[in-house]
Amino acid sequence: MNLLTSVILLVLFLAILGIGWVRLAPLPVERFSARPGPDTPGRHVFPGGVKYVVPLKDLPEGALDHLAWVALEAPRSRLRQQSDDQIAIVTRTRRIGFPDITVAWVADDALHIHAHLVYGRNDLGTNVARIDRWLEKLRHLEEDDDY
Repeated sequence: MNLLTSVILLVLFLAILGIGWVRLAPLPVERFSARPGPDTPGRHVFPGGVKYVVPLKDLPEGALDHLAWVALEAPRSRLRQQSDDQIAIVTRTRRIGFPDITVAWVADDALHIHAHLVYGRNDLGTNVARIDRWLEKLRHLEEDDDY
């Protein structure tokens, strides 16, 4: 084997190893119960994620339970932890399987939703787009004939 072939094989091996790590590595379980700020109403975007604080008066009754239902209908999303007042969902990207963790809870008459990537620094807006879709469906559940 020449040097170029060896380098190509090494790069492929490292890429496969990296993909395997992303898909099989344990997720940081402490993030499933975290409740980070800010706590003021609105959408708060930061590198790698987003935090929404939505007043409950703007949402259907039982918003947290309905959000869990909407989230689990989304592709590649799985419930990882649930309690009376909090849910944690892991959503993975389509091809490689990069995980994003979304934690939602009710506090101070608001629904808090925190979505953040696990690996890297920039999610390219995927968490904002996904949570926007989930909130749009949540707000229109009463109009949906399937529900």
